[in-house]
Amino acid sequence: MRSTGLRFAPYGLLFRTLVAPRLGPVREREPEAPPRFAQLVGLAFAAVGAAGYLLGAPLLGAVATGLALVAALLNAATGFCLGCELYLTARRALPARTA
Repeated sequence: MRSTGLRFAPYGLLFRTLVAPRLGPVREREPEAPPRFAQLVGLAFAAVGAAGYLLGAPLLGAVATGLALVAALLNAATGFCLGCELYLTARRALPARTA
């Protein structure tokens, strides 16, 4: 997954080519891991929702899709990324691995 990070995402490409040149130099960057984890969680909820609908479990599909929608709306309306916060909480709770 590291080779296909946010650098090659379609939105990242559009941002780098159309928006970033107009903003000037970057002073501070957000770490890539929390948003990447949030995207993975969103994909998981979308997959569970689609599987629920396809396998004849519409309640599962509706709940999974609804939870993904609530998380996306929360992020869009307030800037609070639920998946990013889950990532940071897990990082604090789990002991660090040593190489």
